[in-house]
Amino acid sequence: MNTVIVYYSHSNNTRTAAELLGSNLNVKVVELKEVKKGNVIQALLRRCSKLQDDPWKEIEEAKLVYLMYPIWAGHSVPAMNAFVSSPKAKFQGKEVIIVTFMASPEESSSSKAQDHISNFVRKSGGVVRSTYAIQGGSMNVFIGDEKIKERMDKVRWDEL
Repeated sequence: MNTVIVYYSHSNNTRTAAELLGSNLNVKVVELKEVKKGNVIQALLRRCSKLQDDPWKEIEEAKLVYLMYPIWAGHSVPAMNAFVSSPKAKFQGKEVIIVTFMASPEESSSSKAQDHISNFVRKSGGVVRSTYAIQGGSMNVFIGDEKIKERMDKVRWDEL
């Protein structure tokens, strides 16, 4: 199965997790890069930021796509909003696993942000196979490689 991990990271927690998972699964890892950094206000308003390059091309042949991103103030980040809401986002025939990182230890606090992204995936013909929330750090706080690895090791990625 052709698998791609698409992620956005602000303080390296999501980047570290995406690279670790990509290495463990031996799959392609694609970072969403913004022309101008998005902010919390944009996240609260569910706005998009402009993305560099053409990250949508990277998932064209994929059958399984991981979408990994932090949650800001209970909302998905502008970069991921831009990725999934673009007409270029073609999820038809793809399964998607959504993995979010948030400051709160309560996994339920991420469900609204996961639902928002899930709706775009479904509108584009994709199937959300599962969602998972991982506690990262507060905004602008990297919790470190070891803590990320420890939290990622708790997930049975082959069962998602």
